[in-house]
Amino acid sequence: MSTTRTTPNLLERVKYLMGMRLPDSMHDWVVNDATGPGHNRRFFIRGALMFVPFLVVALALPSPLWVKLALVAMMALPAIVFVGGLRSIYLQELLADNGIDPHTESGSQLAEHRRRAAVYEEKYRHRAA
Repeated sequence: MSTTRTTPNLLERVKYLMGMRLPDSMHDWVVNDATGPGHNRRFFIRGALMFVPFLVVALALPSPLWVKLALVAMMALPAIVFVGGLRSIYLQELLADNGIDPHTESGSQLAEHRRRAAVYEEKYRHRAA
């Protein structure tokens, strides 16, 4: 009797965070993780976790605290900008790597897309008739 799991265990989550593909039975979980409620928060936390080793090295340097903090700030600010600016590209890659349509939208994005489409239809379709 085999049951197909729909959520990853701890080892699978670690592999997923490292860019490895989850089984097809977990596609719904991946879509919810990447586009569901709280996806922006999770995305930026992942970006911050990648920065931790650099933070540890910078704080271990033999120098005054202000130099360490300045070094951390000089590394962190561009990292935050790049993570935020490339968010949609990273999202598409994450979905594509897991065998999911890379243009899958979050619920709020889909609702906004439908609202704009309805406004467009209302505004311009009546003129063509």
